[in-house]
Amino acid sequence: MNLSRTYFISILGYFMAFFLLYIFEDYFSLQFQWLGLKHFVLLDFASALLKCGLTILGMKLCFYFIEIKKITLGIVSILLCFIIILYLNTELMWFFKWNYYISSNFRSTISVEDFSEVFFPFGIGAGIEIVFEYLKQLKIRQALILEKTKAELNFLKGQLSPHFLFNTINTIFWLIVKDPKNAQDLLLTLSDMLRYQLYECEQDFVPLKKEVDYLNHLIKIQNFRKRENVKVDVIINFENDNYQIPPLLFLPLVENALKYVSQREDEENFIYVNLQQNGNSCVFKIRNSTDDSVIQLSDDKKYSGIGLSNIKKRLNLLYGDNFEFSTYQLNNIYHASVKI
Repeated sequence: MNLSRTYFISILGYFMAFFLLYIFEDYFSLQFQWLGLKHFVLLDFASALLKCGLTILGMKLCFYFIEIKKITLGIVSILLCFIIILYLNTELMWFFKWNYYISSNFRSTISVEDFSEVFFPFGIGAGIEIVFEYLKQLKIRQALILEKTKAELNFLKGQLSPHFLFNTINTIFWLIVKDPKNAQDLLLTLSDMLRYQLYECEQDFVPLKKEVDYLNHLIKIQNFRKRENVKVDVIINFENDNYQIPPLLFLPLVENALKYVSQREDEENFIYVNLQQNGNSCVFKIRNSTDDSVIQLSDDKKYSGIGLSNIKKRLNLLYGDNFEFSTYQLNNIYHASVKI
């Protein structure tokens, strides 16, 4: 049984339990039997729906505020919800129950009995919501762990593949004779890349500066191997070195651009990388010239690398709906962007 179905059955059982409890208490009370079963069925149905329904809505609103880091608003919303339920239930009981039995001259304000009558279903409902919210977050964390494991395996096989290492080592070997200083520098760069990917990417999030350094290392290595008629422009601005992002998130886009950039003799071949981080927002854009006039964006076959779908899946798991990811081609220029 999946979590959504279990949740639905639990909420239905929660409502029915209090609905039947109220009918039992009212109908078997000699004090109110004269009002009739139909009257109590409607009244108790409305009372149970009011308490249970508003409790669930209030808890969901509270979790929403907590999710967007507004904990104070979350606490205020749940307290306000309880007060609203208490007031509405007191009014409901007065007009459709106590009003038939007690004169309006003797009507009292909200009593301890009214408070306890609302607090019990409110507490049960809040408990149900807390349990299922915990299970939901646990399920998301498990999915993240699984996705992270798959991503790490794909990165190890795809990003630092034997082919990549072979070409880089060949470049270093060629530079040892022609330019020993650059060969030494390139070897240190490769070492830093391996260290970062194998050890520091074990975390779910890494500082933006480390990710930027890794991308710069990749571009630096590729610059030794690419043809001279490919122009690479990199513009990176960030105000917070410790801004946290998922490791290797932008790497497939950069490598795809480096791999599939056009190699025309009569036109400019270029790769443009732009990363801007301000406050809680980070925007990554990359575009490159292409040789093909049409790319099937629905499949993204040529530009898949380890998979654009994998990038989107990771973003969905980590950010929910709070991200933007797009790819398209216009006038032989391939564009990709990520905003988180």
